[in-house]
Amino acid sequence: MQPSRTPHAAEPTEDIAVDEVLSLLADDYAQSILHALADGEQTAGEIADRCEASTVTVYRRLNRLETVGLVTTTTQIAADGNHRTTYRARPASVAISISEDGLTGDLTVESAAGQTAGGYGPRPASPMGDD
Repeated sequence: MQPSRTPHAAEPTEDIAVDEVLSLLADDYAQSILHALADGEQTAGEIADRCEASTVTVYRRLNRLETVGLVTTTTQIAADGNHRTTYRARPASVAISISEDGLTGDLTVESAAGQTAGGYGPRPASPMGDD
């Protein structure tokens, strides 16, 4: 019996703030994970090895990346009930504008069919503090 493959893609929500996406993209671990996933689908353990990070750290970043729609998961379920989850980066673009109204941005994530989906913006970013 062939293992079944179940793809999971978090549907991006309109409530995700631009500053949340930018903060995530500025994170060294998230950058390393996306760089590792540029080579194709991988498990969290494989990503952790490539990024020299703990699996806990990798899972946390993968969850955040999936929440904003930059990563999708696929779970393979074997006949014996064991499962294997792999992660894949989704092509996306981020556009940032600075205007009199402040910083705004637009995140567009490409769907599996190569069409753009889940545009978020423009969205104002939260004011940045002096810290």
